[in-house]
Amino acid sequence: MTWWQGEDGSSRDLVVVLTALPLEADAVRRRMRNVERRRHPSGTVFDVGELPDVRTKVVLVITGDGTKEAAVITERAIETFRPAAVLLVGVAGSLKDSVGLGDVVVAKRVHCYSGGKETAAGLLSRPRTWDAGYRLLALTYDLDVDWPDEAPRVHHKPIASGDTLLASRSGPLSTLLNERFEDAVAIEMEGAGVAISAQQRETNALAIRGISDRADERKQAADASGSQERAAANAAAFAVALIAAFAGTLRKVKPVPGHPGGEILAARLGGAVTSLCFGPGRTLLAAALSGPIRRWRLDDGEELPPIHAATWMPPRYGVRVAASPGGGPVVVRDGYQLRALRPDEPDHPPVSLGGVTYPGELYFASTASYALLSWATIFRLRSTATGADLLSFTAVAASISADESTLAVAKGLVSGGRHVQVYRLRPGQNPVPTGPPIELHQAAGMALQIALSSDGAMLGGMTARWAGVFDVERGVPIMPRSGGGDLWSQFFPEAMGLVCTPRGRLLHMSKGRVLQLDVNSRDDAPFLPGGGGYRRLVLSPDGLLATGDASGWVRVRPWQD
Repeated sequence: MTWWQGEDGSSRDLVVVLTALPLEADAVRRRMRNVERRRHPSGTVFDVGELPDVRTKVVLVITGDGTKEAAVITERAIETFRPAAVLLVGVAGSLKDSVGLGDVVVAKRVHCYSGGKETAAGLLSRPRTWDAGYRLLALTYDLDVDWPDEAPRVHHKPIASGDTLLASRSGPLSTLLNERFEDAVAIEMEGAGVAISAQQRETNALAIRGISDRADERKQAADASGSQERAAANAAAFAVALIAAFAGTLRKVKPVPGHPGGEILAARLGGAVTSLCFGPGRTLLAAALSGPIRRWRLDDGEELPPIHAATWMPPRYGVRVAASPGGGPVVVRDGYQLRALRPDEPDHPPVSLGGVTYPGELYFASTASYALLSWATIFRLRSTATGADLLSFTAVAASISADESTLAVAKGLVSGGRHVQVYRLRPGQNPVPTGPPIELHQAAGMALQIALSSDGAMLGGMTARWAGVFDVERGVPIMPRSGGGDLWSQFFPEAMGLVCTPRGRLLHMSKGRVLQLDVNSRDDAPFLPGGGGYRRLVLSPDGLLATGDASGWVRVRPWQD
């Protein structure tokens, strides 16, 4: 047992506070109690203590000036203490007239401006940007701060970070910032280093900066007037209030995982389940390697007339069916044709969605207005009303939300599908990208599968080495974890079903077992009975979980999210 562990051997709830200057560290240390000094074998000195009325331990360390120094010390602190969060606290220079001396800037993102390529035409910028840790940022908008003096203004804005000390508004760096980083309101020298180390170690991180000067020719005069001490004190006060709020979230009882209820439907097909989906009017549709598509009404369990569709040859590719709980037609692969039909409306003619050009068609989904089809890495979004192509793209994986509001596409075949572009869908209109792609973890490996929640608000992703859930609107991870799927899933995507619930829980299949993501562990525990025979996993918007297995059993259970 090491000194930062609890009696049960588990890691304590720690927050690491990094500062570049001794005066910044002093502003934090003055608010700490029971401080003990710990020395790393490399010589780095850590001050470990507590805050009044906050049980979470605080580790304080001085990094020195510069991004490289900050990156090294951040990595060392995370490796040593395994903290719940990392805060960079100190002073910065203002880049905007609206941000005055003594104000506090909470960095929504950190821009590293120093990358570039020098050409005959001039410097071509190659910047990098990191978003703030969402769990920390979300707490900063309504904090009760014990300010040392008059309350300053608090700005939630991006900052610029690099190894150049800006003390002039007429030089090339100032021009670069104005042209390429117009949204940055402050400049400092350590944020980029902290951000890259925290990202690589999947640790929540946030920079809090007090404004000590205007990053111009008057910097020395401002420092001499005591502005640094005032700015550092304000930043420290805000950081202490944030640590107290963050500690409150850590001390809460761990949320109970989602769980299934008792079976409300159990039926057996004539072979291994190849397709499973919820349909309009609270129905369930299932298909096997051969035979008709069977249907059940979930309110009373009554079996409805089946849908007869030919099997694509060779038979091992099986029957395919997709439908939407929100209504619309049922999409089937009928021999060599794809059709959208309404089985309970015989007078309504089916709509052709084109011929089958690739035998596998490993991905197949449908909503009331759209059909999402794939041939290897070629995906097409088609209208179920007309059969017209609305969007075509190459991708590793794709997902469409049940409410047909959102489409997510894991693009970038060379990079393994780590760039997930999100589109907003409006029936009758072309899909519209929402903004820059959501970036999966840099070391994630191939994006084996992605899955949107039924309302399009959450995006789950899983690779062979990483798993997590993203807030789609903000594009930030809310539940990352190292350790993901298995190699079987990597080469055979259908071996792993993936479901993202509206509350951000991630359900998946690995080697035929149904698992729920445990963010605190690399090993997810099975939560459904049986061995490794599960083949399909789907969740309805109203909370029903359906599974299909290799022996042909189809089962439906209520899901408590």
